[in-house]
Amino acid sequence: MLNIKYDIVGSFLRPQAIREARSQYFSGELTLPQLRAIEDEQIRQLVATEVQHGLKIVTDGEFRRRWWHLDWLKEFDGFTTQHLDREKDGVVHHIELGYVSGKISYDPGRPHPEVEAFEFLAAQARQYPGITAKKCISGPNMILVDNYLQLGQREVPYYGSDIRALIEDIGLAYQAAIQDLYDHGCRYLQIDDTSWTYMIDKNFLKKVAALGYQKEEVLEWFQQVSTLALAGHPADLTIATHFCKGNFKGHPLFAGLYDSVAPIISQIPYDGYFVEYDDERSGSFEPWARLRGSGKTFVAGLISTKNPRLESHAELRRRFEEARAVVGDNIALSPQCGFASVEEGNSIDEATQWKKIDLLVSCQDFL
Repeated sequence: MLNIKYDIVGSFLRPQAIREARSQYFSGELTLPQLRAIEDEQIRQLVATEVQHGLKIVTDGEFRRRWWHLDWLKEFDGFTTQHLDREKDGVVHHIELGYVSGKISYDPGRPHPEVEAFEFLAAQARQYPGITAKKCISGPNMILVDNYLQLGQREVPYYGSDIRALIEDIGLAYQAAIQDLYDHGCRYLQIDDTSWTYMIDKNFLKKVAALGYQKEEVLEWFQQVSTLALAGHPADLTIATHFCKGNFKGHPLFAGLYDSVAPIISQIPYDGYFVEYDDERSGSFEPWARLRGSGKTFVAGLISTKNPRLESHAELRRRFEEARAVVGDNIALSPQCGFASVEEGNSIDEATQWKKIDLLVSCQDFL
């Protein structure tokens, strides 16, 4: 793991210029090259702002994405999406869910928008001494979640009911994708995977049971595919994982404690773990005690990106010391999630977003 003491999860609120450009692109008023030019300029400005606010690790804010996970998963052959309307909190939302449509694979020989996006980010980061570009991608479990647990597809093209063969191909596809990113200069990769917190939520577990699956069975899928995905990755590539309890337009999706999943996740060969701990829903830090002395970094997500309330420096210090007492000195601080898991963003404004970043950086005195 990179020697970090504070970091960000990845996404930032989309500026108005991005919102307008994407709307114009989908209405046919802008071409894709015109959209990309506007995104490029906004990402240049974002990286400069990140550096100005004291961040040592920068992202492109996911400014090119609609969804935190699906835009990446579409890089794989054999994966596609469908559009649905779902009601939540009394509002009907237009959403997308992915499913397996054929043999899952990753072809490094063809252009990949997400790889090109990283190359552009890395070029911006190189303009600032001591700044690292981080690529954020969604994890392999999300393919299984969408296909089997959200859409309820038990039989899939090419694989039929053979989920073990599918898991094997997903893992191999991720190995190829990770190597491709590495070959294009990536040395710090963050794999976002909220699948684990689906499996600690009582209501979602009822859905899992109704589909005919057991919690332990699904967690075994997740462990197998996540472990296989990381197999053989370059030794000088730092790979961390992030998971929170969902973040859809600032609203959490799941509730529960990490006790039943932490023992499994901590066995997967990640270098770091970004874990949401911004409110009482998260429970204690004890499930992560097994990381103490492991050489892995625990990144305490203590600053909320959903709540506009600005945490106090003293409050963060107290919670950080509580975490350190459990996991040891291999610990860092971060927000609990990105500021915009979907392009609409969370229910805060840009001024608050940057105040949260300033607060993060100001905590160096106790990190």
